[in-house]
Amino acid sequence: MAENSLSPAAVPPVLTPAAPAAQADLRPLTTSELIDRGFALYRAHFAGFLLLALLCQSAPLLGQILATALKLNPTQSELLENPETFFTKTGVLMVITLVAQVVVFCFEVVITFYIADAYLGKIPSVKESLRKFTTCVASSIWTCVLNRILIVLTLFFPVLASAAIYFYALFYPPLTLFPLLVFGAAALVLFVASVAPVLVVFMRLMITVPALALEGSSGWKAIKRSAALVRYDPGLGILYWGEMRLSFLLLPLFIIELLILSLTSLPVTVHQIGEVMRHGSSGQMAAPPDSIMILSQILTFLAGSLILPLYSIATTLFYYDIRIRREGFDLEFMAGQIGGGK
Repeated sequence: MAENSLSPAAVPPVLTPAAPAAQADLRPLTTSELIDRGFALYRAHFAGFLLLALLCQSAPLLGQILATALKLNPTQSELLENPETFFTKTGVLMVITLVAQVVVFCFEVVITFYIADAYLGKIPSVKESLRKFTTCVASSIWTCVLNRILIVLTLFFPVLASAAIYFYALFYPPLTLFPLLVFGAAALVLFVASVAPVLVVFMRLMITVPALALEGSSGWKAIKRSAALVRYDPGLGILYWGEMRLSFLLLPLFIIELLILSLTSLPVTVHQIGEVMRHGSSGQMAAPPDSIMILSQILTFLAGSLILPLYSIATTLFYYDIRIRREGFDLEFMAGQIGGGK
């Protein structure tokens, strides 16, 4: 070997050429194929997803730690004894929560840019995804606020149903077994019916971020685009409705998230069990100290950072799948690749 030559193992990383981008495999996928491809994408680019998710979840974590350290969480005694303090704390918490939600939404846009590059066969870059986001900062903030307003407005239905159930039970309480059973069944049906619009609106808003990031839509246009894509019906039955397929796609992630979050609450659970053992179930139990609350919040932050990219991957892959089925995006993409190669 020549004296000045370098073996392949000795070549500095900065001098080695980047691995070529993978060929994009764009075709209609079943729900199980979308899940498999989503987890494969997550594993292949885990470091980048984790970095973006940690940045994304930092705002809610800082808000929770701030609220705990400054004792901004309102209590029932404050509502009865000092309503002004109660509502002031509630207002401050709402502002902190809104700011945290905006930050999370904006980083979901960044993560969507990252996913799109990886899925379409490009080499994803955190720096490049952040650069793309700088072109849509204002539209992301406006779309996030409008999105959250629509979700809050849909909560009117379950709130109204709960109020109707409460006041009926207050003024016309069922006194015997049969009226009690009828009342319970009617209350359950009414509440489930009131939650249905919330779930439908929530599902139809799930593709708002891909519509904003990948098509340049913003505000009401992004929301309308998301609803139009999710409503796609290929005419194969209810199981193939967009809302149903998206529900099946997100259900495994929701179950995984519940299992992980149940573990993050262990410090608080252990403290409560200790209080029950010391004072009994009927005794007055002390609230968890700030150190335990902050520990639980940090664990939730880490768990959320692992789960968040999976939701973004699921919605982005679903967005592409619907566009392939409905609009022939795969043919459009291949035509663009051929035209760009000339």
